[in-house]
Amino acid sequence: QTKNKLPQYSLFFIIHLPAMADQIIPPDAIDDSDQDAYDDTPTFIDMSSAVEVAVPDGDAPMDDDNDEVDAGNDRDDMGDDHQQEHLPDQSKATFPSHSDAVYAIATHYDPTSHTLTIASGGGDDRAYLHYVTSQATGSSDSTTQVTKTVPLSHPHTDSISCVSLNLDMKPQAHLVAVGSYDGAIVVYDCSAADTAGTLVKTLEGPSDVEWCCFHPKGGTVLLAGSIADGTIWMYHTPPNPNQYKCLQVFVGHEGGVTAGAFTPDGKWVVSAGQDGTIRVWAPKTGMSRHVFRVMDQSGGHDHQEEGPGPGLTCLSVGGGSDGQLAIAGGEDGNAYVVHIQGKKLVATLPHFENTPGAASSTPSASSPPTSMEDD
Repeated sequence: QTKNKLPQYSLFFIIHLPAMADQIIPPDAIDDSDQDAYDDTPTFIDMSSAVEVAVPDGDAPMDDDNDEVDAGNDRDDMGDDHQQEHLPDQSKATFPSHSDAVYAIATHYDPTSHTLTIASGGGDDRAYLHYVTSQATGSSDSTTQVTKTVPLSHPHTDSISCVSLNLDMKPQAHLVAVGSYDGAIVVYDCSAADTAGTLVKTLEGPSDVEWCCFHPKGGTVLLAGSIADGTIWMYHTPPNPNQYKCLQVFVGHEGGVTAGAFTPDGKWVVSAGQDGTIRVWAPKTGMSRHVFRVMDQSGGHDHQEEGPGPGLTCLSVGGGSDGQLAIAGGEDGNAYVVHIQGKKLVATLPHFENTPGAASSTPSASSPPTSMEDD
């Protein structure tokens, strides 16, 4: 038993004594240049010859470790001073409504009333409507900003992921749609009148709503996509809330739907997903018209075997002179431009260059990494 305990005690002192020594003796106070002259004979102080000396506090010896800490504090103070040198705030209005990160913003400016409408949603599970109105102050060149904030009432239980206004579509009813990861899609009145923020309807549909948008013609049709079940829901939102209903459910993505929109002419629905596809849908039938499938040709799969493509994270439609170009960004660092009506991959835009001679894990721009199919 004694032999078994000795190595344990030895190991304990070997580990902890250096740490104690570093705290007592600064490392730079040890001079190892002349080890042969080191005298290990213990020296004792004769207490009878000791003299008591009073040392004023102001003349207390300085500690090297404290110097290092103080120098670090000085550098931190300098950093704080540098960070405090903020640029002047040039914003016209500030809304400190949210208590957590803001995840979604939608805006509309009415030149007639000089009113900017802002819808916002965030990680605090809250959504708000904000209004900024420019008013003349008597001088033709001087205006003042009048602000107003309206909290939206639905008690969400998870983060607000998306907000959408239909004001650009000259609708019969001014609406804002709010989507949340709790699965709720809530529609409110967003007119600048006293009815702003009035809850119109709570829609049932997909779980974990990732995005939503209104139809560009009239603003009475709403799209919403799910990051959880990969479905897209389309609703009719006429002026009478009692007539709200689900028109279509688009099914086909093999993963979450990260983004979607109507084409500018309103004839097609375009979506992008975690399965690496851009899909074109027919709103009236709910059928997939075309699939642009982004393929990973060098990600460890056999070239003759189609593997899953990199996930797509964002989408924008309405490009080109005919409004038929769409662009989607992928997790592989590429952006993919497709022509919706022509069913063609127009370009692959890499956002970084591979190191020469290194094995590439991303498709090259000269060899478009997609397969395209009709359903």
